[in-house]
Amino acid sequence: MGYFSFIIPFFQSFSEARGAAAPVFRLIDEGNDVNVNESDVWKEDQESIYNINGDIEFDNVNFIYPSRKDAPVLRKLSLIARAGQTTALVGSSGCGKSTCISLFLRFYEPSSGRITVDGRSITDYNVKQLRQNIGVILFGISIYENIRFGKVDATREEIEKAAQEANAHHFIMKLPNKYETLVGERGIQLSGGEKQRIALARALVKQPTFLLLDEATSALDNISEKMVQEALDRACKGRTTIVIAHRLTTIQNAHQIYVLDNGSVIEQGTHETLIAKEGGMYQSMVKRQQMERIDDDKDDMASMQKATEEDEKLTSTTGCGKSTIVQLLERFYDVTSGQLYLDGVDIRKLNLQWVRSHFGLISQEPILFDLTIAENIAYGLENVPMEDIINAASRTNIHQFIEKLPQGYETRVGLKGSFLSGGEKQRIAIARVLLRRPKILLLDEATSAMDSHNQQIIQEALEQAQREDSSRTSLTIAHRLSTIRSCDLICVLDGGHIVESGTHTELIQRRGAYYKMLAENNL
Repeated sequence: MGYFSFIIPFFQSFSEARGAAAPVFRLIDEGNDVNVNESDVWKEDQESIYNINGDIEFDNVNFIYPSRKDAPVLRKLSLIARAGQTTALVGSSGCGKSTCISLFLRFYEPSSGRITVDGRSITDYNVKQLRQNIGVILFGISIYENIRFGKVDATREEIEKAAQEANAHHFIMKLPNKYETLVGERGIQLSGGEKQRIALARALVKQPTFLLLDEATSALDNISEKMVQEALDRACKGRTTIVIAHRLTTIQNAHQIYVLDNGSVIEQGTHETLIAKEGGMYQSMVKRQQMERIDDDKDDMASMQKATEEDEKLTSTTGCGKSTIVQLLERFYDVTSGQLYLDGVDIRKLNLQWVRSHFGLISQEPILFDLTIAENIAYGLENVPMEDIINAASRTNIHQFIEKLPQGYETRVGLKGSFLSGGEKQRIAIARVLLRRPKILLLDEATSAMDSHNQQIIQEALEQAQREDSSRTSLTIAHRLSTIRSCDLICVLDGGHIVESGTHTELIQRRGAYYKMLAENNL
């Protein structure tokens, strides 16, 4: 037993290394399969992308992820996205919306059925022809080059025009190096909303035949969202567009709306026809979101119930410095000047590992590893009882989903959680933090990828976690102001400065920046 005591601490490291090596071995094993190799992406076009046009049709499509062969994601799914029209896909987290986009881009192939454009199978086109309209990952180069990835021969004027349409030009021009500013690996030097607007500019500069929008405005504040939505509405005209959205107000003008549930289409029609369908899923989703706004509209001038913990919220427009504060607390960076104190001590004088061990961070881009679901939830902890893992998953409303998987908690999530939907990844990341019971809870748009139902459940779980420990400090960043009303202190940031602070009631009475944001939020 003595020798084993030296080996046990390295088991987790071995598991992590195995997960990191898996995609490398998969790439080696792929050989020359043109369906999966990127060499196909760089072949000369046999037919220009601009000649690919027409209706996009999913015909009786079934799909199962390779690692979850007994858990179908799409079941006999059939839908048509008409050429030149906007088609919306809605439904709860994990219903298969984003999977449709992945299949159309040929990140995966359908298990059965087929996907066609103008009656021709998408497998007849090489991968480059289908993918050159989309760009998701920000590279560690300049903003100018990131936008130019959408159209290699774009002129400076075209790039700046696209940035203006995406409401990005204004913040870019405020940067010291403007369009030559380096964004950092994965866009780390930009806020979530800024990255999203640059990605939108990249799509707009190409003037694509097909426009695929998967929660394209989810990381934006209401002011930026409204401006970007107007730009998208203009860009969608005359293009075949597929939109995925949880905020149903953004897809009301779609020509056709498909409601997905458990991988199948259960309702379809326009907003008007679906809202008139009594007892329908779309109608109930709209009513739920309307009720949230009605609840938020109630008179807040009455006394509000105070939480027992110290609960501080940061809110303002995209790119004002909210997420930077979290990065400084985690010491991803150190302050240029001034001091940052933790319990009266300069944070730079404290042991870095000790500081981070007391933080529980939930960001708008959850980090998962190519391990099992159980290993992801228990990541960073040793000898965690399965009962505790299940309890954390239950509190984030992900347990039932996991139980339905053939391998349950032993199911691998794929590289960066690629086998899961955005909402599923977010809930697993939150379960991990709840299991750790941190002294300081950092929530950076923690519910941004969720539908209304799951957002409410997660919000209650987070509030309960804050109540469980009266000494726990919570710092929350939010664009959805309905999630921060009951906090002890709200700080409104603008341009890296605090312009207002106080409780919800106090800030409402001042009728300043916070009041204007509430008006924009339609609360």
